[in-house]
Amino acid sequence: MSRQKNYKKNASYQIYINIKNRILNLEYKPNGILYEDELAKEFDVSRTPIRSAIQNLKNEGFIKNESGNTIAPLSLEEYMMIYQIREHLELLSIEIATLNWTDNNIVLLEENLHKQKTLLYNKDYQPIAFLKLDRDFHGSISEIGGNFLLQKELLKYYDLYYRYNYFCGFKNRKDYAIVEHENLLTLIKTRNVNLAKAEMKDHLRNVNNQIIINLASKLNELAHK
Repeated sequence: MSRQKNYKKNASYQIYINIKNRILNLEYKPNGILYEDELAKEFDVSRTPIRSAIQNLKNEGFIKNESGNTIAPLSLEEYMMIYQIREHLELLSIEIATLNWTDNNIVLLEENLHKQKTLLYNKDYQPIAFLKLDRDFHGSISEIGGNFLLQKELLKYYDLYYRYNYFCGFKNRKDYAIVEHENLLTLIKTRNVNLAKAEMKDHLRNVNNQIIINLASKLNELAHK
C-alpha cells in the first residue's frame, strides 16, 4: 500500500474515532444530522474520508443506515436489546477469563483498578476518563483466553451501551462501580466460575437499574430541548 493510501486510511480512522467520541459523549445529540461538507471543512479533508468514517459508524449502529446521516436515537426498546446482548457476552467473557487468567492478566486489571481509584479521588475528576477505564477493565477481561471475536463483539455492544450509561447519570454509581470491579477481580482469582459469573450479573444489573430509573425522564428532557 502506498504512503498516500496509508495516510488516507489513517485520516479516515482518526476522523471516525473523533466523530464516534462526540456521539458517545452526546456532543452530537441523538437524531442530530451530520453534514459531510461541514465535517470535511472542519477536518480539512475531502469528503471521501468523511464518508468512510460515517459508513463505519453506520455499520456499528451509531448513525442510521439511511440517507441523511442521522445520529441514532436513544430509546428504552433499543437499550433493552443492547443490554440483553451485552449481559450474555460479559458472562461468557468472565467465564473464560476465570478459567484462563495468567499473572500478567491480573497485573493489568490491578493497574486499571488503581487508576480508577486515583481518578475518582482526584479533585479534577473527569467522568469521560473514568468511563474509558471502565471500558478498558471489561475489555481486559475479554482479552483473557484469546477469543478475539468475543472481545470485538463485547466492545461493540459496550460502546452502544456507553451512550445510555453516560446519558443516565453513571456518576451516581462510580464509587460502587470500583467496589464491584474489585469484587470481580477477587472472584476471577479464585477460578470459581459460578461465583465470578454471579458477581458480573449483579454488577451489570446494578448499572441497568440505574439506567432504567433515569432513562424515561432523561429522554423526556431531551425531547423538550
